[in-house]
Amino acid sequence: MEYYNITKSLTATKNDCAAGVIGTSVTLTANANQFVSTDSVEEANAKADAWLVANVQAYANNTGSCRVTAWRGVNPSCLIEPETALSPFDYMVVRYKWALGAGSDLDTYTGIVNTGIPLLDNKWMGWGHRVGNEIPESSIPENCYIMWAGDNRQANGIEACLVNFSKITSDYPALNTVQLRMAGSWFSSIGTGNVEIEITTYLGGKMVKDGYNIVNEGGGHLVQQLTFSKNIPIVGQNLANNIEAVTNIGYITYSKNQTGQIVITY
Repeated sequence: MEYYNITKSLTATKNDCAAGVIGTSVTLTANANQFVSTDSVEEANAKADAWLVANVQAYANNTGSCRVTAWRGVNPSCLIEPETALSPFDYMVVRYKWALGAGSDLDTYTGIVNTGIPLLDNKWMGWGHRVGNEIPESSIPENCYIMWAGDNRQANGIEACLVNFSKITSDYPALNTVQLRMAGSWFSSIGTGNVEIEITTYLGGKMVKDGYNIVNEGGGHLVQQLTFSKNIPIVGQNLANNIEAVTNIGYITYSKNQTGQIVITY
């Protein structure tokens, strides 16, 4: 008897751009029935996973692009990014990305605000915020309301935060909207201060932590991926518990009908 894999996907960022330039994220997909096993579906899925790991970086480097951005954010008179509407989705991942020369050890602050629910409000996901890496604490991605992937202290890289808006509104049906605040500062040192905020939404599938990233697998699909530039000029080592002392990035407002809007402030 033969067994076949389900659809599997893996995302990587183009990593061969010039210093100071961030590559785009690219998703490689192993289609259903692409790999076969005479033993089990699990083995066929393992073959698909191994193929994705072996090939996704080369695929990203070959098909991605190097994004040159007009960085904004230091001058308060800069134009405010227009509101960006979101199509229906289940999960959102906010990824903070920085290239070599931007700074070292970006500290991110991603949190739900203004719901009136103590469990949810102002619990900033990130290093040193003393609320754990997910809410509820120790929950797996599909059961959490919000989850941070971990503290990336490198001179370039990514930090990611999953927000399970559909679970929040399902568990708290009185909420018509849910608002998310994003902010950041540098812990170790600052260079240009330039950061990209990549907001990706998914419908269906399963969310899985992958290093400092959180990705969608198991049949879900990417709905939208939006990227915004932001300059973060603040650096300090005792800022983790003071959201007003760091750089505000913007807000995402999610509506109960599974849509939303993003406002990035400059």
